[in-house]
Amino acid sequence: MVNLDFLEQSDIFKGLENDQLEKIQKYCDVKEFRQGDKIFSEGENANYLCIVLDGQVDLRFDLPGHPTSEKNTISSVPKGKTFIWSSLVPPHKIRLSSYCNSRNCKVITVESAGLKLLCTKDSKLGYVLMYNLAGIVGNRFYKLQDEIVNRRGYESMFKC
Repeated sequence: MVNLDFLEQSDIFKGLENDQLEKIQKYCDVKEFRQGDKIFSEGENANYLCIVLDGQVDLRFDLPGHPTSEKNTISSVPKGKTFIWSSLVPPHKIRLSSYCNSRNCKVITVESAGLKLLCTKDSKLGYVLMYNLAGIVGNRFYKLQDEIVNRRGYESMFKC
């Protein structure tokens, strides 16, 4: 069973009450992966919200017909952080493939259908969850923006 203290400290569930976390806990499962394992593929239906419990997960843009490469990593997700947030946002499709990028990874999967049901029954839970989700998405956007600026700066300096 997933530890309530860990859920409370994760970026997506920060600010929720114990009774709300206990309800969410019922929809949680823990999955383990080894380095290089693909966790989810781009284009799959996003049925689970995921939180890194241990290790690190890389989010990559995989090119069709080519093997995956760390060069295609868009973002790395450390312990306590959320990925596959698209399970809560239409069209509910995974946008980037995810890979275990540490010796071992443990990932909490939260069934999004159950999470959405809880949100409809408890508007405060839904508000806190969406508030946190907006912060996560905004943070990812800023990181992507920084990466683009860094790459363009490098290309400008070295005329790539």
